[in-house]
Amino acid sequence: MTPPVAGLAARIVGLCRFRGGPQDLPYRPGLLLALLVGSLAIDLSVAGMLGMGDNALARSLFSTTLLMALCWIALGIRGLRNRYVQTATALVACSMVFSLLIVPIAAAFGPPPGNETAMTSTQTLLAWLGLGVLVWKLAVDGHIVRQAIDAPYWLGLALALAWATVDFALGRVLFAGAT
Repeated sequence: MTPPVAGLAARIVGLCRFRGGPQDLPYRPGLLLALLVGSLAIDLSVAGMLGMGDNALARSLFSTTLLMALCWIALGIRGLRNRYVQTATALVACSMVFSLLIVPIAAAFGPPPGNETAMTSTQTLLAWLGLGVLVWKLAVDGHIVRQAIDAPYWLGLALALAWATVDFALGRVLFAGAT
């Protein structure tokens, strides 16, 4: 028999590999809350490790709240709010996986070069790898959203891209003075 944590981890990895959907995760509000706390811990650890400024907590809370709200709205528009816990669980769990995947890339990249300094060839390669991870994350989020709202993949991907764009744009406005 597979331990519950290993089974959950296998389902999350399956989601990241486009196998299964949010409906394959357990409906457990407590699990969602635990994942939200874990996601916050990862965000704060990564921000501290990479020296990403004093507003890491506010940025993480903002991004997470925005994602949860947009998920709630999308499911509400489709009349499928009963899927919220599993969908939010899938989005947060997969986000944690991608955060952990990007850490070694960001750490190896090092501090960004100044305005007059070009990236090294290693930094260029790492930037492309980071972009690949971002595209993969958006594709997985689109896959999750598509299944949650019973829509074509292009709509799920469009929503995931729109959500990421709103998060980035609002984050830039709200935290413009942050380092």
